[in-house]
Amino acid sequence: MPNYYEQPASFANAIVEDKDRFQKLPFYLVKNELEVFPRWNIFDQLYGNISWEPNMGNTMRAVTPQKSPVANSFAFPNNIDVLPNKNVYQVTESSEDARVKAQRFESQQFSFVPYFTSFWRDHLQFANRDIATQIQNYNNQFIRTNMLAKSNYAYIAGKGLIGQAPTADLGTVTTDANGNTLTAAANSKTSAWFAAQAALIKNNLSLRDVYNAMLSHTEDLAAPPFDGVKNMPTDNEGLKGKYVIVGSTEAWAAFPYDPDTNLLKSLEQNILFKDFTGLLFGKVTWKFDRYPLRFDATGAFIAPEAYDDTVKKCIPNPNYTSLLTAPYEIAWMLGQDACKTIKVGPPPKEFAATSMAAKKFYSLKWNGEIQLTDQVLITYADGTTDLNTYGTQLKFISQCTHGYLTGEPRYAFPILFKRARPALAV
Repeated sequence: MPNYYEQPASFANAIVEDKDRFQKLPFYLVKNELEVFPRWNIFDQLYGNISWEPNMGNTMRAVTPQKSPVANSFAFPNNIDVLPNKNVYQVTESSEDARVKAQRFESQQFSFVPYFTSFWRDHLQFANRDIATQIQNYNNQFIRTNMLAKSNYAYIAGKGLIGQAPTADLGTVTTDANGNTLTAAANSKTSAWFAAQAALIKNNLSLRDVYNAMLSHTEDLAAPPFDGVKNMPTDNEGLKGKYVIVGSTEAWAAFPYDPDTNLLKSLEQNILFKDFTGLLFGKVTWKFDRYPLRFDATGAFIAPEAYDDTVKKCIPNPNYTSLLTAPYEIAWMLGQDACKTIKVGPPPKEFAATSMAAKKFYSLKWNGEIQLTDQVLITYADGTTDLNTYGTQLKFISQCTHGYLTGEPRYAFPILFKRARPALAV
């Protein structure tokens, strides 16, 4: 197992990359570097609007003004020659507190002693991109985890919107051969809760479900549409006035086979911006999620990828891709102001400049910045450790600050549905 997750800070301070796992001389090495397929900043583009700096405290508080309700259906003002009645309105505030979180990301150590045995230079660049991708994926998972926990509504395909969903923080995760099981926690969405909802699901994500979810968002929950995206070099005008569905390529690809496609005339294949694509009903924009949440009938969630030690390759987890072992999936219906999150990644304005000087580039600091360091321990063959006095060992390190503040939780709700690939049907 080449990777380790959720380990204590003192774990593996002196683990070194095994040079025998890499190609060496005397081969003439042709780099067969495949393009990594990252989908970065899925939720950060929509909700990452808090700029965090050190010494800002360990707790965030969001204060949201609440408008006065429209509490009557009719209006009966008095005649103008009679003393008029009056309406008195009160604006209030709601508040949400959240603790700021931190996570560290590291590579294993790279040894620079065997200069003429292993081709480390290209691997360093690849390792840097790998950690950057993992940081963005982790931040997406962090936001999605909190959004899933706080959502007080859920949409069940073929059934409709349900309310009074548990809203406490998710319980701990137990990992076994079948997947990740959410253990019981008071008033939280456990694997048992997801199993109960799975029993209610009637069909795959149909256009009628998307349409009804959009109506529920607009009419039942009064969720506002987005007015643009965050953490991008330019404004996304195409997203203004639209809701967003975050879902898989698989779910999107099933829409042309939906029986209501011609009836509703809903598919407009308009590329709006980056990987926002496809306008549904003139109101909903689809955004692809490379790693959507998938689970089985017991409510156990399946990890998206695995490492095949036989062929030494990172591969899609067959239990995740199979419709038999992971038959259920979650998409998201999102409106503006569902939450605020600490943004992760480089500042977009500075990085959009094509004429940036190197001095300015290296002076920039951002949340989740990746650094190459020689401040590591060396483990000798006899098991003893020593300081890296001669600088022969290097590794990448990064520390990321994560934060999630709930705004209006009803503005973001999960859509639970059965997976399907109708193009396979004859």
